[in-house]
Amino acid sequence: MASQITGRPLDDDGTPTEGPALEIDPEGRAMELFSESPHALASSPGMRIWSSILQYSEPSEDGTSAMLVWLAPAATELPAHVHVNNAEVFRTVEGELTVVVDGEPKHLAPGEQLTVDPGDTHYFRNDTDDFVAFHVKVPWSKTIDTQYMTAGLDHEGYFGADGGYGEPGLVQGLLLAEYVRDETRITGAPQVVQQLLWVAICRIARMTGRRAMDETYLRDRFWETKVEQPEI
Repeated sequence: MASQITGRPLDDDGTPTEGPALEIDPEGRAMELFSESPHALASSPGMRIWSSILQYSEPSEDGTSAMLVWLAPAATELPAHVHVNNAEVFRTVEGELTVVVDGEPKHLAPGEQLTVDPGDTHYFRNDTDDFVAFHVKVPWSKTIDTQYMTAGLDHEGYFGADGGYGEPGLVQGLLLAEYVRDETRITGAPQVVQQLLWVAICRIARMTGRRAMDETYLRDRFWETKVEQPEI
């Protein structure tokens, strides 16, 4: 069966635009997982990342949180980071996912799984010319919060020039890093430097209305009005 083009941004009338699109196999394993999810498809057009929440447990709960994620060939690489207390588990669903752990790239074919232990510096990327889909059990639900906050702000035009799509800048990156600091540490700068920046910049950002999380972006209704949903 031919692939399906979906996941495009919607205009105010609910019509798909010519923005970044997701190419899926309607009979593939990724779509099977998506069809089992009670949640909508979300996207960050500027970062070329699509996702759906599979499980969500509040940070105060002892439960599993997980996502299904697609990366386009030109998807943005998220910052290298470590988790303090809990492991993160990646499993490739379609394509080949690269997870870089302590500087060593690990290439995961469909069905292969990798557990990243607490304290291991890591990030993921798509090194191929095709879309990659993977399942990830995240250390806590705030990991999902930050991805959905970033995606929501992208759709609202906060990152790109003249209200277009883009990637989060320094201020939003600092707000997100502060939001997850109890469990996740960004490794690009010393922690003491990040703490000083949180005091100096994040305080001012919050005074001007900037924030690390808005639950609007976790609601399916928001994504159903912003992103073309796959035909199941």
